[in-house]
Amino acid sequence: MPNCSKLLVHSDYWNNHLVEIEDADGLRSLYFGSRSLQSRMSLTNPHELVLSYTCYMVFPLLLNTTLRNILIVGIGSGSFVRFFHHHFPKCQIDAVDYSQDIINAARGYFQLPDNDQIAVYCADGRNFLQDNRNKKYDLILIDAFDDQGMAPTVYSDLFFSLCANSLSSDGAISCNLWSNDKVWLEEIETILATYFKNCLYLPVPNRGNIIAMAMPFTTPWPRICLKKREVAVLSEKYNINFQQLIQVAKRNNLSLPKRMASWLR
Repeated sequence: MPNCSKLLVHSDYWNNHLVEIEDADGLRSLYFGSRSLQSRMSLTNPHELVLSYTCYMVFPLLLNTTLRNILIVGIGSGSFVRFFHHHFPKCQIDAVDYSQDIINAARGYFQLPDNDQIAVYCADGRNFLQDNRNKKYDLILIDAFDDQGMAPTVYSDLFFSLCANSLSSDGAISCNLWSNDKVWLEEIETILATYFKNCLYLPVPNRGNIIAMAMPFTTPWPRICLKKREVAVLSEKYNINFQQLIQVAKRNNLSLPKRMASWLR
């Protein structure tokens, strides 16, 4: 039987919105407003990705594990910073969040790493890219949310055009989409198709999140549809069920004949 005891670690109001940090069953969670879960960390293995949508956001690792520069827009509890710094300790990580409160919480309660490989900026993601146009990234992760939903300045035409200009030739962006506004989601899909050659959509099972992976090149399906042994190695290394991710990617982005061809691998 799991231990269901809960401990309220921190409670405060940021911009008149309630924020709570709570420990339960070996996990530390960040909540906004009326118990809206924003982020979660394992207290015993802080570098592991706990929430399912975060695992889907690292889908680009199937294409590139030679990462030199990563941009993270939306720090939350620092899940992606901890994950990538653990697995790619020599990689330079730029982490951006518009809220100093979020950054302080990540540092004070969620073991946000602090060393020369990690640069943390309190800024709007769009403004950061405008001010750093000469930087190139192998991976850009976008998870910019508040208690109202997706940050409008980030999920915008100008922002994604800046992302496209900031990618290395073999880079990709991974973007968390979640909204009840279908028109807005369709607009984002149109914007991504404007600035990127290909985009894959991965609906996260049993959640409202859709992860969009956009690339400046044609989708390299042979590199995605790995052999079972290769998938098993990656899954064990990163503690992520990549086989499930691949199945979701194929089911939602390939026609039936192409899916059948991939099964023959």
